[in-house]
Amino acid sequence: MKKQFILNLLLNLGIIFLILSGVAAYQSGNMLILGISIAIGVVLVYLKIVVLKYVKKDMELKQAQKIKESKVQPKKGKK
Repeated sequence: MKKQFILNLLLNLGIIFLILSGVAAYQSGNMLILGISIAIGVVLVYLKIVVLKYVKKDMELKQAQKIKESKVQPKKGKK
């Protein structure tokens, strides 16, 4: 889980950096850098969506496993 958190953080920083560099490239009139920023930004957004889906699936799996374990263990009561 820590690995996905760090990856998500790096993807967010990359997306922010590419947005800022795209704006700067547009203002300076450098369309090549703007195009590269947009292309890499789309890839980073796609990777972020994949990481979020993986985390969601992993959390649902852990929740189901906890529920299953709690039903399997017998409850202790007073004798």
